[in-house]
Amino acid sequence: MAALVLRTLSLASSVLCASCALRPGSEAPAAERQPAGLATSQDRLGTGEVEIEYVAHACFLVRSPGGERVLIDPYASRVWLGYDFPPGLEPDAVLISHPHYDHDGGRWRGGDVSWMNALTVWDGPGAYGLGDVRITGIEGKHAEPWGKEFGQKNTIWLLEVGGLRIVHLGDNGPLTPENVAALGRVDVLMAPIDEGEHILRWEDLAAIRSALHPPILIPMHYRIAELERDPESPRGLGPIEPWLAREPRVRRLEEHRAVFRSESLPELPEVVFFPVSPAVGAAGGRQP
Repeated sequence: MAALVLRTLSLASSVLCASCALRPGSEAPAAERQPAGLATSQDRLGTGEVEIEYVAHACFLVRSPGGERVLIDPYASRVWLGYDFPPGLEPDAVLISHPHYDHDGGRWRGGDVSWMNALTVWDGPGAYGLGDVRITGIEGKHAEPWGKEFGQKNTIWLLEVGGLRIVHLGDNGPLTPENVAALGRVDVLMAPIDEGEHILRWEDLAAIRSALHPPILIPMHYRIAELERDPESPRGLGPIEPWLAREPRVRRLEEHRAVFRSESLPELPEVVFFPVSPAVGAAGGRQP
């Protein structure tokens, strides 16, 4: 199996050990036992390299080889979720899948989103461009039974960057044949997954994976136990660990940022699991 080449962007300047990223009890192939390369946030990305940073919940920051920074689905601080949205991300554009406070920063409910004022914000279907990033918003539908107050609007985001096709589902439910055709090839899929099946039922997730065949699946939108003090909150949102334990190929990253290379996608599908950003919940987080 070809190794997935990931270069961690470590705040502590540590090196990701590829074998440590596999499921407990499994041994890494010899080709994967060597540590991955080291990069810092100041490094210029090469052709075919894309940095993905996990913030928390369903929020990611994607950096292109040309230096463009796209933030997807920021959440409002301490609304439903029990933690803050971190300051200092400094994106060039914001993508919003739908008007729920845990995906639009609280904009639809009248929260303070003044930090978005100077940014390009896209929140609906269409074709957009930002430097070397091609962005397509595809009309979807929010998973049942949520979102009826805004017509169950949900935009599926496709980012074509550095030779990779990255898809963020937002809170979409089952995909239609039209959705699948519009997405085409998918290299990296960010999907809402939690043991409580809050957004996607297991059969819906299986159908999406079967239709899109993503080499890399990144779970999102699950309960982050280390940040949630109340075991009953957020209500209805389940953990991710039981689902991860059932997956045959899981790569657990040591850092919340990693560089993916288009020519090094795995031959067999992998789940790539990010730890939450250490900046989340820090003093100075934006309040709604």
